[in-house]
Amino acid sequence: MRFHGVFTDVDALLQAEALRGVKLRACIFSTVRKDIPWLTGLDCPVHLFSSSMNLPVRMGYATPETLGADRLAGVLGAHCLMAQRGEITACLVMDAGTCITYDWLDARASYLGGSISPGLHMRYLALHQQTGKLPLVSHESFVGAWGNSTNESILCGVQQGIVGESHRQIALFLEKHPDGQVFITGGDGLFLAEQQKTKIFVEPMLVHYGLMHALQHHENS
Repeated sequence: MRFHGVFTDVDALLQAEALRGVKLRACIFSTVRKDIPWLTGLDCPVHLFSSSMNLPVRMGYATPETLGADRLAGVLGAHCLMAQRGEITACLVMDAGTCITYDWLDARASYLGGSISPGLHMRYLALHQQTGKLPLVSHESFVGAWGNSTNESILCGVQQGIVGESHRQIALFLEKHPDGQVFITGGDGLFLAEQQKTKIFVEPMLVHYGLMHALQHHENS
């Protein structure tokens, strides 16, 4: 049995209990913390996911030591799903979380890099915190061309900005890779996916697929 995942502290404690008596072949985890005490007692190889592992993609990023693990895992997840379908091409991975990241993998499985911008809720919060009077709005889908109140104007501006940005990123990608595939994941992935006009693949567990892919490749190579 193979186990992989990213956990909060509570999740980690619950998972530790669930793993008692389970025979594990290997484990992989991703974290920004320096220590994960509950992992030290596992009777199997334990790998901290990082760009220094033996991975199924080539690294073309100038500073891999600064590359966010979630960005790399998302690209690996897309590579894993394409390999399962036998359709490995260039791909663009869009992860709509706290930040929105756009990451490129070419047809030769080389990770090229990407871009990072503020996420949906970070934009709402910035407008509230960095101005004197703008309110903090709760997200709801807004489809109008303009807002008829301050709250609507914020919803309109933030959402149009993100939608326009994502359309531009996809257009740039498809200009260079007309046969490429686009993947979307993250907490706000469904909202972002609903705004697209091109064929995309939505996979909430994309990062987890990437961790599994990294573990399997690292263990078998």
